[in-house]
Amino acid sequence: MKNSQTPLFVVLGAIFWFAAAMTIRLLGATVFSANNPYLIGMFVLAFPITCLFIFITMKVAKIKSSELLVPAAIMTYSATFLDAIALAWFGELYGETLEIRLYGATWILWGVGIGLLLAHFLSKK
Repeated sequence: MKNSQTPLFVVLGAIFWFAAAMTIRLLGATVFSANNPYLIGMFVLAFPITCLFIFITMKVAKIKSSELLVPAAIMTYSATFLDAIALAWFGELYGETLEIRLYGATWILWGVGIGLLLAHFLSKK
């Protein structure tokens, strides 16, 4: 990875976070609510979605899987910062209720963890 690519990874992290935030807003209480059977499905679905984001990143940045860990870290800390800011000051971005916001933000953090885990294992190849 070149240092000149850092802004690209920050932007990709922001784009991926925004896509997740809009998914939360779109699905709202239909998915992101307590005791909802669809909620576990969204957490499971986060794995292939995150794989897709990793694949997009590798193609856009023209990097190999062995070079993925640092870009993934940059993207995930960018997404985590945006998630924290949105949850603290712009919660309505996620949805109308605190419940939707908390489950949604948690789902984004889950995706962040998956992204780092995938990058770790892919970079070991």
